[in-house]
Amino acid sequence: MTTIVYAPQKMSLTALPDDCLLACLARVPYADLRNGLPCTCKSLRDAVASPAFRKTREAAGYVEWAVFASDTRNTETAPYLIQASGAYHAAPGPTLARVSYNYGHCNLARLSSGRGDEVVLLQTDPTMRADAYNPLQNSWRELAPPFRSSEWFGEGIGKWSNCGTNCATLGSTIMVIGGDVEPSMAIDVYDASQDTWSRRPDFPLREPGEYFSKAVEVDGKLWLYALEMGGSGPAYEEVNIQETFVYDPATQTWTAGPRLPHELWLGPGGGAHWHCMAFELRKRFCVMACFQLAPEDARYLAFIWDPIRGAWDEAPFPVPPVIALRGDSIDNNLIVHGVVDPTGPGGNSPRLFVLRPDSSDWDEWRIPDELDRATQIAAVRLG
Repeated sequence: MTTIVYAPQKMSLTALPDDCLLACLARVPYADLRNGLPCTCKSLRDAVASPAFRKTREAAGYVEWAVFASDTRNTETAPYLIQASGAYHAAPGPTLARVSYNYGHCNLARLSSGRGDEVVLLQTDPTMRADAYNPLQNSWRELAPPFRSSEWFGEGIGKWSNCGTNCATLGSTIMVIGGDVEPSMAIDVYDASQDTWSRRPDFPLREPGEYFSKAVEVDGKLWLYALEMGGSGPAYEEVNIQETFVYDPATQTWTAGPRLPHELWLGPGGGAHWHCMAFELRKRFCVMACFQLAPEDARYLAFIWDPIRGAWDEAPFPVPPVIALRGDSIDNNLIVHGVVDPTGPGGNSPRLFVLRPDSSDWDEWRIPDELDRATQIAAVRLG
């Protein structure tokens, strides 16, 4: 009798039906997707970068997120993607122009569109340009150029330019606010679906010198807070820095928001922008800042606005062990990057903390040594 032996057939992963392939890849940790699969074959690389993969991963409950961190003052330091398990080098971004007193002015923000989550880096001085980083593809792309020029206006220390520009994202749009001397205080808006910019002359400010140094998306609306004036002195002190404004994209209108619960502490040289940070927490506006409770009583506190009661509540969590110089939120996780004491010796070492949903303890995530206190951060979903 002749015995026939059948050799087992080897089946490639890419030979699986598309839905089975995506279901398998959806359960692979981001570190392996990022560091391993791109080197295997083009089919797997394209599958991971596809919109279908993002939907499958989300449906399977395996969506991860990370903190994108970039030292925008040092063009030799590559950006990082930081998670609780460690930090990974991201592809180097565009070269940032250096000006005489600094390494340019940049803003980071998360943009959510058909491409998935991307991090937008908006350089505002001395040139205006916008670039987007895709974490799954680990690559950058230049966006359509913004409208604004990079001219300097005025003379001396009080001159006004695009260095006062604030960048915020609202869904699949980028909104560039401030940094302009036009009386209309127009807003430049980038539409990711069209890769085009438009200008809306409906900014709710009274004087060209006023600007909101901070903005945050909350429940599909844009909140402006931390109202400031260029310069200092009596005119600066007269500004009502407790004001907020809310933009509704459905009606394209601005309305006055709630006044902050207390005056913001200005500090010896004036300026509330560096210690005032707001987040979206469970679709509500959450602000954390140094508040001036009394002439000699300034405290670092956090409050949440209750739109139903029309009142401020103390946040159900303690403030982090650092003064937040940068912050972001994603899926009800709060992220802050800051220092213990920005003015004291030895207190400038930057640290990164994350407050997870339904937790009252801030977890510290290690950040690479080459990132300093000027590092900017943005939270981004990885697929």
